[in-house]
Amino acid sequence: MKKITVDAKAFAEAINKVSRVLKKSAIPILEEVAVSLKDDRCALIATDLETWLVAELPAQGDDMSFVFQRTKDVMKACAHFAGDLALTLDTEDEKNWKLELHCGQRAATFTAVSHEDYPECRTIENDASLRVNAAELFRSVERVRYAVQRADPSTNPKAACIQFRGDRIFSLDGRRMACDTQPDTVFPLPCPLSGDALVHLKAFGESKVTMQVDKRAVCFSSGTLKLYARRYGADTYDPDTAIPQKYQEVITVRTDELIRELTYLKECAGVCAYPYVRFAGEKLSMNAPSGHLATHVSMSGRGDMIVGFDLRYMLDALKQFRKEPEVRLKLSGISTPIVIEAEGRSDLALVLPVRLSIKRKTGGTHRPNKEKGEMQYENRLHSKGRNRPL
Repeated sequence: MKKITVDAKAFAEAINKVSRVLKKSAIPILEEVAVSLKDDRCALIATDLETWLVAELPAQGDDMSFVFQRTKDVMKACAHFAGDLALTLDTEDEKNWKLELHCGQRAATFTAVSHEDYPECRTIENDASLRVNAAELFRSVERVRYAVQRADPSTNPKAACIQFRGDRIFSLDGRRMACDTQPDTVFPLPCPLSGDALVHLKAFGESKVTMQVDKRAVCFSSGTLKLYARRYGADTYDPDTAIPQKYQEVITVRTDELIRELTYLKECAGVCAYPYVRFAGEKLSMNAPSGHLATHVSMSGRGDMIVGFDLRYMLDALKQFRKEPEVRLKLSGISTPIVIEAEGRSDLALVLPVRLSIKRKTGGTHRPNKEKGEMQYENRLHSKGRNRPL
């Protein structure tokens, strides 16, 4: 029988933080939190095999390791403890260990299992490192995460990951891109990382974190908390190849008005295979299964160019700027990305235009299919050359 003593509040906070990594898994042990005590340091560990979150706190007692069998129930009990918390582990039954928690007059008994089957925590060889502000990093991640493709990052890391390159944090899925700049930070190595892993940067709050990078993973650490994220290769896209260098028109519109009118089009159109909007001057219009829809927005700047865009992607981009009074739409041509910016912001969004109805020689119109229309523009965001043809 082994016993350790920890501060109940610190233990509850640590288990709540790391448990956010847990997901439903075909491997039951990955749905639980592991505990390891060595050299008077208690480490609580959670992983989904792609992301690791480790919280440490001071402890006194015997060295031991175990895995909770019902982590959620342990969390509920720990929420009612205060003061010194004693954990006693009885391993007499090899299959079902007994874990007793005592805090003041309160006690709870749970089952635990051996730590042997729990995956070993990642380690970092520290090829490169830097210090960054966790809150600023998390803000950038939140600004760009919407443009990540919902796919397995290991199959297409450039589209399914958030990428770090130079002073840029960005994501793209082939039809749009979101990019933020960290002006006082230069990331030591290009890193494609899972957006699901990076959301856990929120656990660090406003603290400074050390970012360590090696060939396989990235570690963010501060004090007693460590976040390990798998690095999906060393190659990233160069965002500068997608951002136009010159613009023919710069249009300024009220953010809330543009979002409101585009939402009107979206809700009235209903389910639409091609939710493409025609933007001509102050007029927004689109064809829907029920008929033709149109509205107007007030704007300043030239509005001579007629462009088309996917309603869904434009709304996603604009919602990142919804707290800003105005946004600028920068246009450089009917086949180059539409750039969305706001005054005083370090980030921007790109939405690729779409080809609207095309006149046939025999008369009438047709709408381009996905391969000939929308997918052609996807190649531009994934090409390495700025002038690669569509």
